[in-house]
Amino acid sequence: MAVVVYGAGGQARVLLELMDRAGICPIAGIVDDNVELHGSKLEGIPVLGPVERLTSYARVYRIHRAVIAVGDNVLRRRFAEHARSIGLRLPVLIHPNAVVSPTAHLGDGTVVLAGAVVGAHAKIGELCIINTRAAVDHDCELGDCVHVGPGAIITGNVTIGNGAMIGAGATIIPGLIVGDDSIVGAGATVIRDVHSNCTVVGCPARPIPHKGPK
Repeated sequence: MAVVVYGAGGQARVLLELMDRAGICPIAGIVDDNVELHGSKLEGIPVLGPVERLTSYARVYRIHRAVIAVGDNVLRRRFAEHARSIGLRLPVLIHPNAVVSPTAHLGDGTVVLAGAVVGAHAKIGELCIINTRAAVDHDCELGDCVHVGPGAIITGNVTIGNGAMIGAGATIIPGLIVGDDSIVGAGATVIRDVHSNCTVVGCPARPIPHKGPK
């Protein structure tokens, strides 16, 4: 069963390498709405054309699976919905150099990159990115479309809501809740719960004050 990749940017480069290392093939091609990329190749894989033409590509190339190679949480969800609407499955991708506990659960479309660790009984939702050398410790629960940035440390029993972004090198201490669509800035140390739709930065992490219209 052939696989197609959504997106021809930096995340695609990373995932194409992962797929090669993990023996996931054949890769029929990449779809991307940037017309300047159509007909080109990324890491030797052809950029077939726009997302809207994927239904016809799927018939021609017998595509049954899709990898969403997009870092933006909102776009990742949108492309996943498109893939499912035309009957494509979303495989879990785990880099051979990642460590994932056999008791952890990973939802469809989630990717775990090189050097990352997912601990015992962790529950990772769909379409999450556990980026390079990130750690999600025991009994954590992550919702869908969560992006855990490179080197971030999510300690035990942390709950993270849908669509949250945890910046590179951030640390979240045990037992906290990080709400839906929240952002934890790079390098932040989170010692208190983070509300939904809130951005926190610093050590210790504090919310960025909302600036209303002038």
